[in-house]
Amino acid sequence: TGTLTSVDWVNPHIKVAMEVKSESGKVENWSFESNPPAWFRRVGVGRADLAKAIGQTVKVEGVRAKDASFYGYLQKIIMPDGTSLELVNANTAQEGGK
Repeated sequence: TGTLTSVDWVNPHIKVAMEVKSESGKVENWSFESNPPAWFRRVGVGRADLAKAIGQTVKVEGVRAKDASFYGYLQKIIMPDGTSLELVNANTAQEGGK
């Protein structure tokens, strides 16, 4: 959970950046990579849908990079208004989102 600071809507994958306060109170700058812009367009999401949350608190669920850096693959984002976007592949969707 943190403040969304940017949305880069570029190929091959969009990227979002966040400022997250750690348990010790230190601010960490996290980046998350996601699906390509074309995927988002196919599901009816545009850059503006994510960019409207810049400067606001969002919650991200994802897979952290193996090197333990502040980088990961975004799997779900919960927007300030409570709406969420969950990124699933075809196999996961067929399995009921497990």
